[in-house]
Amino acid sequence: MFETSRDGFANYVGVSTDEIALTRNVSDGINIVASGFDWNPGDEVIITDEEHPSGSLPFLNLSERYGVQVKLLRFQTNTNEILKDLESLITDKTKLVFLSHVSTVDGARLPAKAVGEFLKARNIPFMLDGAHAIGQFPVSIKDLSCDFYAGCGHKWLLCQQGTGFLYVAKNWLTRLKTSWVGWGMTDQYDLDSLSYTSLETAQRFEFGTRYWATHASAVKALEFHNAIGAENIYERSHDLASKLKARLLDIPGITIKTPLHKAESTGIVAFSTAGLKHPEPGNWLWNEHRILTAHNPDTKSMRIAAAFYLLETEIHMLADKLSELAS
Repeated sequence: MFETSRDGFANYVGVSTDEIALTRNVSDGINIVASGFDWNPGDEVIITDEEHPSGSLPFLNLSERYGVQVKLLRFQTNTNEILKDLESLITDKTKLVFLSHVSTVDGARLPAKAVGEFLKARNIPFMLDGAHAIGQFPVSIKDLSCDFYAGCGHKWLLCQQGTGFLYVAKNWLTRLKTSWVGWGMTDQYDLDSLSYTSLETAQRFEFGTRYWATHASAVKALEFHNAIGAENIYERSHDLASKLKARLLDIPGITIKTPLHKAESTGIVAFSTAGLKHPEPGNWLWNEHRILTAHNPDTKSMRIAAAFYLLETEIHMLADKLSELAS
C-alpha cells in the first residue's frame, strides 16, 4: 500500500513515480530541499511574506547556520506585479525561490505557472509549497516549471496525518544532496569498504522504518477524489466559497481578505472580524453552534475552508450566525 500511494500521488499530479518521495508532511519536503543545497555565506533565498512557519523556519535556520540571506517577496495574485517584484529581488546570488502555491493566510492563489516560466528562463531553482493546493484544485506539476513541489494528504485530500510527498524533478534527483541517510535509501552498501551509493530515484530521500500503514489512507483518499474528479471538486468548492463571500459582503463589520475573482482564489475564505460584537467569535461559533473555524483573536481574523463536501445549508448557517454577531 505504501508503494501504491506513491503511484497514486504521482498520477494525481502528473509526474513519474521515480520523482516522488513519500514523506510525513509538507514540512519534511521543505526541509529535504532546504538542506539539499551546498550553502555559502551570502547566498540568497526568496520566500513570500505569507509563509507558514514550516515554509520560513527552514530558511531562517539556513541564515542562522550558514549566513544565507532570506529575502521577502510580497505575496500577490497580479502576475505582472509579482514578476516585477521578483525581478527586483533576484541577483546572481539567488540560489532558490520558495513560494506557496496557495497562501495559508487568505487562500489567495499564486500565478505559479507564470512564476515558474520566469524563473526557468533565468535558470533559478524553484520550489512550491502545495499544502493548500493538493486536493483543492487540479495540479499538473510539469506545467508549473518548478523543480520541487511538496504536498500533504491530511488537508484537502482527507488522508490521515502523516501522509505527504515531495516531487523532485529528474534533473535534480542526484544533484540535490541527501542530508539524512539510513536503511532503505541505498542502491549499494558495503560496511567492509565503508562505501555506499544512493538510489537514483526520489526514494533516496526516504530512510528508516516508516509507519507504512498510514499511507493506505492516501490510497483510499486518492481513489475517492479521482472518482469524483479534481475539476468537479474545484468547481464545487469554488461555488460554496463564492456563496459565502456573497453573504459576507452584506454583513456589517466583516471585511473579506480573500480575492473575489475565481482565478485568484480558492476554497479558503478569510475575513476580518474586527467589527463583530464579540471578543472571540471563533470560540462562540464552536461552543454554541459546533461550527469550526480558524480564528485569531489577536489579529481579529477568521479563515474557513469551503471544502467540496460541505452543504449549502451549512454555508448559510455560518453566514447567519455571523450576522447575529454583527447585529
